[in-house]
Amino acid sequence: MDSPPAPSHQGANAPRPPGGLLSALKARTFRSLRHRDYRLYFAGQLVSFTGSWVQNAALMWLVYHQTDDLRWPSYLLVAQVGPTVLLGTWGGHLADRLPKRRLIQLTQAAFLLNAVVLVVLAAAEWALPGLILGLQVLNGLVQAIDLPARLAFVPDLVPRADLINAVGLNSLLFNSARAVGPAVAGLLFWASAGVAPGADPVAAGAVGCFGLNAVSFVAVLLALRGIRQPGEPHPDRGEASGWDGVRYLVENPRLGGLVLLTLLLCVFAWPTLTLFPGYTRTVLGREETAYTSLVSGLGAGALVAALTTATFGSAGRRAGFLLLGAGSAAAGILGLSLAGGLPAAVGWAGCVGFGLILFLSIGQSALQLAVPDDRRGRVMAVWAITLSAGAPAGHLLAGQAADLVGIVPVLRGMAAGAAAVALGLAALTAGRGVGRAGK
Repeated sequence: MDSPPAPSHQGANAPRPPGGLLSALKARTFRSLRHRDYRLYFAGQLVSFTGSWVQNAALMWLVYHQTDDLRWPSYLLVAQVGPTVLLGTWGGHLADRLPKRRLIQLTQAAFLLNAVVLVVLAAAEWALPGLILGLQVLNGLVQAIDLPARLAFVPDLVPRADLINAVGLNSLLFNSARAVGPAVAGLLFWASAGVAPGADPVAAGAVGCFGLNAVSFVAVLLALRGIRQPGEPHPDRGEASGWDGVRYLVENPRLGGLVLLTLLLCVFAWPTLTLFPGYTRTVLGREETAYTSLVSGLGAGALVAALTTATFGSAGRRAGFLLLGAGSAAAGILGLSLAGGLPAAVGWAGCVGFGLILFLSIGQSALQLAVPDDRRGRVMAVWAITLSAGAPAGHLLAGQAADLVGIVPVLRGMAAGAAAVALGLAALTAGRGVGRAGK
């Protein structure tokens, strides 16, 4: 079927307005912030995501510190994202059938409660790996509802002409938090040694990280309360089911192919994150501050990718940006396997983050623009399932393989897999291509 018209209002190819760089950024890169509801949503999510990345970095280092096992960080990520694979279609169905703002308020309140429980457990020195894993499973159950709802809510907050920009800004805020959050966690770990002498500095730092995350959810709840757009469900064209998103992608094979390649890229590239603790200690010979530098480096690269999407993203550039993203991710993973020191490793981690987020933000905007309103929640649930399924599979495989053969050979295998995804994408985008694929 024909593709939707490309956004033309103040798009990426618009002439630079007078007034210098700040005016250009306001008119182009940050133009979605002109809309009040999206501005509130953006501010609340920025604070909340930062807190979440502070907590995620602390959780991974805490369980690795307790177990000295390369597999445990991957177990935590699998526990958090795995439920989305099982329940994501149901979450997407809820996003299409219920007011999205109210649904997100409930899920964010549940995340807040989970963070408070972690604070109590860590402060009482009861935060054992098994309990942490159980809480991550509960977080994952909530995320199976929250993620499709949040993805589907964004188009309700901005006009269609600004949707690519809004998706890019969403990636910007998420990856700003990815860059800042682990650095904040590193500072809290460092400060905890002086605040609680004699105590385990990792456990003491974790208490501060979990507490900061709990407070951050208050910001997003306040922002959601101020948003006027309820995100009302759209009328269904016929009998609805949670699997309508899958059927839509089967009926539109180019978009379906994009989702499949996204799954493969997640399998090969996302495990870089869970290998960082072991990579830091066994390859670089460093400790937790170097680990947080790697995570922040990946986040910084992702931040550049999000800015690139928000500023230059357009329908005509989708195919090229997707290829650039997959190729950059492959090059960054290979570079990590060859890096001889921390500065080079941080740079290559940034390359991985840039490639992944450029690919994912452009791919998400392609789906958002192509999907009809009454199926958006269910199709975006498939997108969420794709990301969530790729992550557990990749994390588990990489963790087990690294335990058997070492981290460097695993990184080189992952780089080869990501390069194969880039080749597959080149074949998919030949001719009419994903950049022009539509409904």
